[in-house]
Amino acid sequence: MTQSAAWRLVGPYLLLACAPAAPTPSPAPAPAVAWPASSPPIAAFRVLLPRVQPRSNWTISAVTWLNVTGAAMPAGVSDEQRIDTRALVSMSFDRTAAGALRGSGQVDSFTVRSSIVESAKPQAATAAAAQATPSLLLIDALIDSTNLRVVTRPPLANECDRPEVSAMQLARELLVRIPDGIEEGDQWRDSTVTLVCRNGVPLTVYTTTHSTLDKLSRETLVVKRESSTRLEGKGGTAFRAFELVGSGSGSQRIEIAAATGILERLQGTSTLTMQVVERIPPGPPRSQQVLQRVELRAERRR
Repeated sequence: MTQSAAWRLVGPYLLLACAPAAPTPSPAPAPAVAWPASSPPIAAFRVLLPRVQPRSNWTISAVTWLNVTGAAMPAGVSDEQRIDTRALVSMSFDRTAAGALRGSGQVDSFTVRSSIVESAKPQAATAAAAQATPSLLLIDALIDSTNLRVVTRPPLANECDRPEVSAMQLARELLVRIPDGIEEGDQWRDSTVTLVCRNGVPLTVYTTTHSTLDKLSRETLVVKRESSTRLEGKGGTAFRAFELVGSGSGSQRIEIAAATGILERLQGTSTLTMQVVERIPPGPPRSQQVLQRVELRAERRR
């Protein structure tokens, strides 16, 4: 297996009206109730996070399982594979009242371990691992209700099948939009469109995210996110063309420090099913289905 072929397999496949009523007599005021000292009345809290989030550090890791059916895998490579990615991320943000974040930082110590590469020859595995480990990435990030983007600084001339894109994907998971003024139980929706490239095929990814403020206290915000994803793309040449479509869903539980707005920890899972069709004239089309499952974890480092 060549270095480029190994990386293409390693790369993860990886937003009323009413009439006035007649006046009625005012009821007599209810007698005042004295709350016991141990049971004060519960006041409704509303989110009001700081406008600036200082630079913070996180460890983030993802375990991806790939199950391939259809066209045969290369010799010596199993149809079921596991990919482990891990990185240290450091970022700071400016925040708006709508919850939009704009920030900058870096991704460091990005590593990839793959059963695909490890099943290849030792020399190829060593070379592919070195190729898949950028030493340090400077990044800029943005999230609002319609955009979710992380780019390198300076931007990559070509993001297709680059290991840096997988490192940036980990950093994207740390971007969480929480509007000011919401209360416990409130929900909000984000819808984003992004462009990515996998195995030389440019893809358009449509993501809809429904977020719920599951818990709100003076110390912690707990946000639950449910997302649905759809992707599609075509690429290649007249002699070898590819078409890819896919759909999936995911869920995350996120803990945010109420005083600072900084993400403390994140846990999530997602699944994505992709159908790839390869056409090499004059032969018949060949199809391959890829089922991708991901477990994601992130935790702030003190």
